[in-house]
Amino acid sequence: MILVDKNIESLVSQGKLIKSGFDEENLGSISYDLTIGEIVIEENDSSHRAESFDIAPGEYVFIKTKEELSIPENIMGRIAQKNSRMRMGLYVDGPHYHPGHITYAYLRVQNISSNIITIHTGDKIAQIIFEELKEKPRELYGEGQHNAFINEKNFVGMGKYTKKYSKSIQKFEKVKEDIESKESQIYGNVLTLMGIVAAVFSIITINFEAFKQSNIDLRFILIMNISLVFTISVFFGLAYLIVNKTSKKKLGWPYFLLLSIIIIAFILVYIFVQ
Repeated sequence: MILVDKNIESLVSQGKLIKSGFDEENLGSISYDLTIGEIVIEENDSSHRAESFDIAPGEYVFIKTKEELSIPENIMGRIAQKNSRMRMGLYVDGPHYHPGHITYAYLRVQNISSNIITIHTGDKIAQIIFEELKEKPRELYGEGQHNAFINEKNFVGMGKYTKKYSKSIQKFEKVKEDIESKESQIYGNVLTLMGIVAAVFSIITINFEAFKQSNIDLRFILIMNISLVFTISVFFGLAYLIVNKTSKKKLGWPYFLLLSIIIIAFILVYIFVQ
C-alpha cells in the first residue's frame, strides 16, 4: 500500500520516514519531493562539495539530499522521477530504501539532453514514494551484511564494494587505453605515409630544380639534401609526439641517433667536400 500525504505527515511527526530536513511544501498527495542539499563532485579518486553545477550533455553527478531518511521496519522508500525534471532532460536515479535504513539519499543526476543544465542546492530534484509492506522482513537494513551505506552522512562512493568492483573498472580503463593506443597508431600511420609522400616529392622537386642550374656542384647538392632529410626527420618527430600526446610513448634513442648522424654528415660535407 502506498502512503498518502496524511500518512507521511503523521509518521514524520513521530520521527519516522524523514528524520530531518522535512518541508511541508514538498509534500505531495502520494510522495515527497526531495531537495538537493549538496552536490558531490568526484575528481581523481576524491570528492568535494559545490553549491551549483553545470551538467554537460551525457554527464552525471551525485547529489546528497537535504532530507535524512529513517525508514521504519514495515515500509520501503522508492525514488521516482519528477515530471518537470524529466522534461528538462534530467534522469534522476536512486536505490530502493529498505526497512531500517537510516541515511541521507544520494542520487545520480544525469543530463540526457543536448543542452547544459545547471542544478543548485535547494532545488527539488526527485520524489520518494513510501510503500507499506505486507509484513516486517526477516532482516532489516543495517543488520547482518546489508549495511554498506547505513548512516551515510558523507559520500563514500562504492563503500565496501570498492574492492569487489575495482577490477571491472580497471578492465574498462584498460580497454579505453587500448582503443586510444589503436587510434594513435592509425593517426601515426596516416601521418607517416603522408610524410613519406611529401618527403619523396620534395626531394625529387628540389633536386630537379637544382639540376636545372648550370653552376651547381656536389657540395651544394649534398648539403641541400641532408638539410631536407633533417627537416623531414624533425617533422616526423613532432608528428609522433602530437599523435601520442595522451600516451606514455616517447621518442626512442634510435630517433635521436638518426638526427645525430644527419647533423654529423652535414658538418663533414660542409668542411671536407669542396
